[in-house]
Amino acid sequence: MRANRFERILVPVSLAVESATAFKQALYFRRMFKSQIVLLHVVQKPGTISNAFQPSLKNSLQGRGMVRLIRFAKMHFRGRIPEDIELKVEIGNYVNVIKSTINVEKFDLVILNRSNRIDGLSEKYKRNSIDQIVRESRCPVLSVNDRWTGSGIRSIQVPVDIAKHSRDLLNWSIILGKTFNARIKLLAALTVNIELTRSLAYKKTQIVKDLIEREGVECSVRIVEKENPERNDILLEGAKKTQADILLVQGFQDLMFSRTHSERLLSEFLHNSSRPIFSLGIKDEGFVNDLLMVNANEELKSCL
Repeated sequence: MRANRFERILVPVSLAVESATAFKQALYFRRMFKSQIVLLHVVQKPGTISNAFQPSLKNSLQGRGMVRLIRFAKMHFRGRIPEDIELKVEIGNYVNVIKSTINVEKFDLVILNRSNRIDGLSEKYKRNSIDQIVRESRCPVLSVNDRWTGSGIRSIQVPVDIAKHSRDLLNWSIILGKTFNARIKLLAALTVNIELTRSLAYKKTQIVKDLIEREGVECSVRIVEKENPERNDILLEGAKKTQADILLVQGFQDLMFSRTHSERLLSEFLHNSSRPIFSLGIKDEGFVNDLLMVNANEELKSCL
């Protein structure tokens, strides 16, 4: 992906009413960056059909799925689908098909709806499925619920976990700030009884703020002080009280450790925020090095 561009975007759609929100969000990026959009519809394969009938069944399901997907897409383009909108229908498990598509093909962004109906899945499994797709994607995921940023992205809220490295979070803050000419709003939590200016939360956010502003991006800091409560709870509460168009959340780094602090934080944001959430993909040095053009410096290496 070239700097500041989202050239190819994957949009999984269930064809339910709420799918239109993710598609509309993708169309906003298409207008801004001339992005190509791949609309992916996953048809669940009936588990009771024998293997002997699978080839013909697959063709039939794909054909019917494509008819529905074409009808869905045409509603947004007055009956004629543009060439930069690619339609794709796959048969299988919703989560596995999306993960496989992301791994096999090159995408710069995935946009999905967090409230998508997934046929045959209980609410519990729907919740876990969205978490899994977001956490395991190799490229960033912008997930929307009932809100999407059709009128522009002017402010980006960035919750900062002071206990973990934040270099990618810093770089993405700069890239998104420059891309959308948006103000970055850093949010941190102070949960111990210590003078604010002596705290790690203060020192780290000031360093990040300075580095962001050196790149010409406007940035502000808010530190919520509340002794003893869980840091996640404070960040969630602080995020609700801060006006922003999207949230930039980093939670993938601890994927191998089940239910870690940052993984829980990402999950809580996904299921409790009405705002679009831009979450970073799985750590991949080649992808990150090609995309992020911010040079590391000694201050960043020593403090983040």
